[in-house]
Amino acid sequence: MKSSDVLIFKSIVHRTKYYFKRSYQIITKKGFLNFISKFVKIIFEGSKINLDKIQIHDDTNLDDIFLKFGTDKGSLDGKKTYLFLESRNPNSKYKNYLDWINRENPKSFEYQFGYNFTQTYVKLFENIRFNKLKILEIGVANGHSAASWVKYFPNSMVYATDIKKRFKFFYKSKRLRYDCLDCYNVKKVKKYIEQFKYFDVIIEDADHLHHSMSLNIKNYFPAVKSGGYFILEDFFDEDDKLRKYKDYNAKHGKRLMRDWSVTMEEVFENIKNKTFFEHPVFNKSDQEYLFQNVESVEIVYGDHPFSSLGILKKK
Repeated sequence: MKSSDVLIFKSIVHRTKYYFKRSYQIITKKGFLNFISKFVKIIFEGSKINLDKIQIHDDTNLDDIFLKFGTDKGSLDGKKTYLFLESRNPNSKYKNYLDWINRENPKSFEYQFGYNFTQTYVKLFENIRFNKLKILEIGVANGHSAASWVKYFPNSMVYATDIKKRFKFFYKSKRLRYDCLDCYNVKKVKKYIEQFKYFDVIIEDADHLHHSMSLNIKNYFPAVKSGGYFILEDFFDEDDKLRKYKDYNAKHGKRLMRDWSVTMEEVFENIKNKTFFEHPVFNKSDQEYLFQNVESVEIVYGDHPFSSLGILKKK
C-alpha cells in the first residue's frame, strides 16, 4: 500500500471513530430522535454553521461578538457556559451550537471570565476594521474566534489553521478558509505561506508551548505585511512555569538542564532592545531579521491570571 493510501485510510478510520463517538454521545444524552434529526440535517444541509447567514450590525462591539460566538478572547467565556448547560441538562433547548449563537439576551446568562483581550484588540484594529485585509489565526480549534473575526472585519478574508481535522471545524463563509496544518511541520508551513504570500494580521493561539510559539514567530513573522501585526496570545502560563523551574533549581544551587531557558517575555524584550540571546529556535540570522524588521514590541498583561499578549509590529 502506498504511503498516500495509508494516510487516507488512517484519516477515514479517525473520522469514523469520531462520528461513532459523537453519535453515541447524542443518543445517550438527547435521544435517538435528536440523533436522526442531526443526521438528516448534516446530509441535506451540511454540518457547518454558515456565517454568511448570521446578521450582525457593523457597529456591534468586539466584546459582544466574542461573547456571541463563545471564544474566550473576550471579557466573558460563552462556550464554557454552553458546555456546562449541555452537560447538566441533556434536554436543553439549545439543540446545537447554532442555537446557542442565536440565543436571546446573551448577557442574561452566567459566564466565567475570559482572557479579556478586547480592549487591546479594539485599540489595534478599530481604525482598520473596515479595510480589506487578510487575517490569519493559528490554532483556532473549533473556530469560534475565527468566526468572530469574520464578523468583526466585514470586508476581510480570514484564514484559520489548526491541527484538528476539517470536519471538527464548525464554520463556513465566503470569507473564511480553514486548513489543517501542524505548526511543527515546517515544510508544510513554508508551503502554506508561499501559497498565500502575506497577511495583514497574524494571531497565534496554538498550543502555547515555548517551542511552537517560537517556531510560529520565526516562520510566520516574515509573512506579515509592512505595517501589520504578529500577535502571540497566552504565553504567561508557560513562562511562569519556566521561571519557577529556574528559581527552584537556582535556590538549591542547581542549573536547569534543558535547552529552553528563555521565556517568551525575555524573547520580546531582547527583540525590543536588539540584544542577541541564546535560543534553540532563533539563530543569529533569525534574530538579525527580527531586529531589522520589527518596528515596535508591546507586551500586555490583563487581570485574568493567564492573560498575556505579545505584539510585534512590522516595519
